[in-house]
Amino acid sequence: MAIMNKMRDSMHLVLYALVGAFLITIVFEWGMNFTGLGGRKNEVGKVNGKSITIKEFEALYKQQLDNYRRQSPTGDIDDRAETQLRDQVWEFLVMKVLLDEEYQKLGIKVTDKEIVDEIMSDNPPAIVANQFKDPQTGQFNREQFTQALNDPRNKQAWIQVEEYVKRERLGDKLQTILTSSVFATDAEARQKFDAQQMKLAAKYVLLDMSRTKPDSLYFVSDSDIKTYFMEHRDEYKQDPTREAKYVFIPTDPSAEDTAALKKELETLKKEFAAATNDSDFVRGNSDLPPVFDKVLSRSTLDADQQKLFFADGVTQGSVIGPILEGNTFKLIKVTSVKDGDTTVRASHILLQPTGNTKADTAKTIAEAKALIAKLKKGADFEQLAKEKSKDPGSGAQGGDLNWFGKNRMVKPFEEACFKAKVGEIVGPVQTQFGVHIIKVTARDTREMKGIELTKKITPGSQTLERQRRAAAEIQFDAETMGFEKAVEKSGFQLRETGIFSRNGFVPIIGYSASMASWGFKAKLKEISPVLEVKDGFAVMQLTGINDDGYRKYDDALKQELKAKIIKDRKMADLRKLADGLLAKAEGSLERVAAADSGLTIKETGTFQLSSPTIQGIGYDPIFAAALSGLEKDKLSKPLDTNRGVAIAVLTEKTLGSDSDFDAQKDGLRKQILQEKKGQIVQQWTKALKKQAQIEDNRNLFY
Repeated sequence: MAIMNKMRDSMHLVLYALVGAFLITIVFEWGMNFTGLGGRKNEVGKVNGKSITIKEFEALYKQQLDNYRRQSPTGDIDDRAETQLRDQVWEFLVMKVLLDEEYQKLGIKVTDKEIVDEIMSDNPPAIVANQFKDPQTGQFNREQFTQALNDPRNKQAWIQVEEYVKRERLGDKLQTILTSSVFATDAEARQKFDAQQMKLAAKYVLLDMSRTKPDSLYFVSDSDIKTYFMEHRDEYKQDPTREAKYVFIPTDPSAEDTAALKKELETLKKEFAAATNDSDFVRGNSDLPPVFDKVLSRSTLDADQQKLFFADGVTQGSVIGPILEGNTFKLIKVTSVKDGDTTVRASHILLQPTGNTKADTAKTIAEAKALIAKLKKGADFEQLAKEKSKDPGSGAQGGDLNWFGKNRMVKPFEEACFKAKVGEIVGPVQTQFGVHIIKVTARDTREMKGIELTKKITPGSQTLERQRRAAAEIQFDAETMGFEKAVEKSGFQLRETGIFSRNGFVPIIGYSASMASWGFKAKLKEISPVLEVKDGFAVMQLTGINDDGYRKYDDALKQELKAKIIKDRKMADLRKLADGLLAKAEGSLERVAAADSGLTIKETGTFQLSSPTIQGIGYDPIFAAALSGLEKDKLSKPLDTNRGVAIAVLTEKTLGSDSDFDAQKDGLRKQILQEKKGQIVQQWTKALKKQAQIEDNRNLFY
């Protein structure tokens, strides 16, 4: 079609960032991971016999990576981000194959005319509408969109937009077929409304865990634990996991690396000073997001930085640095020098009364006046501060508080400082901290602004090679003398990963695609090559493989199961005790309490069923739901709570009004309908993937 070709050849605005979402977005939220083994050399996987090549996978991954970098231009692409991006691309490719098959089976098609009509409509797809939204009005800017049809620079981007719209429409049509019989009733809306609006109140007595036997008196055999595990095995399903021992060899920057970067920055400093476009220079050279208009006042800089920025000769255009801050060096170019808010530098001697009476305070004020008299006669302020001040921080510094601006000190102290002249002794000044003698030592109104360039201190090639050799030596020794002895010989620490899965998260280390990937290729007891990980190298030995789909039945799990069995038995004992009390109660909660001196009647307070935080119990939706089903003023049977077993009487149950329901009914029905549709789509997707033959060979490449 002519208009389709014209649109492909013309777009005024660059749309690549806009279409990035196309790579992973489809009308449904797809989930689940599938893994497999095997595959030909260039196949990253197969879906129902259809090959997904490494070339196809990498092309989409690169586009997604580029999109990630556009959205986070200064963010690091770490192992976790890479793993998540690859998972997203894999899911997209798998679902693309499966959905294309379904579209063909069901005869679902989208014509070029449908795509054009939707894009050119008064209500275009969000991928287009958002790009041409007027920031002032929030409305679609038709004029800007029309102008975008006159520039051929974005032909490929426009083709991607078309494909995105096409797949979105295909998805809409499929969803319509899947959910055509779904509806929501007024009764369902009322049920949801009542659950949201219902308010409850009750009285109860609680038989808590303290009334049961100690844990040690509950005998739990190994057979009991095993039986419990088998009965509840589905609760312990998990993806395949691995365990390993490893040694980590860090690649911390050496003193030589720090010195080399500092020397490099001395050269960069000259270039920065000569730069005519500071913003572009910083963007091109800073390792972290540039800081523009950084305020540089005496009150915001430490003592060493003050000496650098407020030294003689520092003017607009001066470049200060390199300044060492943590694991970075900073260069800051002064972009303006002007009068700003006043800052002062002051010293003080703090005296504190020995008691809380007026006489104690008067005695301290008299002592302060005597010291002021000495100071005015020439006594050394610093020496007196070291001897007399009760402020341990400034006292050791001769009373110096450094520079500060307004609103940094308590009011009486601040007012005295900002009123005094430089060199003047003022006081006594009384605050909640005690009695102060103050000397203002300097005053300044200069304020600078600057643009900040930051360089990370990173390990150099020699540091990396030295640590890589250390790791390689461990790996070599491990093959001959055993892993543990090799690590012991190296002087590095032997560690254990704990259980980890394919997603790349290794306990202690964090996200490490290299360790997880190797772990799922290796055989038991195999020793890894030297692996690159965040901030270092690692060598591993695989010590555990669990591919049966369930959590490993080890000592840790046995202890966890034993605790659950004991809790279940305690709850059973409490229910039996509650049944005995109910037999004597004759329908009265008061009689229940009277029958046991350890019980008191408590009240829940009024709470909403949708927010079930209950006085004396805490957050307990199960107990709240049980209360909502009680008949008012009738004694309940034993009810489980997260703190034990309760016997309760419902005292209040109020629902929302009919008029409020009528006002919200349509919205609730729409919400319920969308929830039902979402559930059907998720179930259909899960079944589609379960029935499919999916081979995931990514572990052969990454």
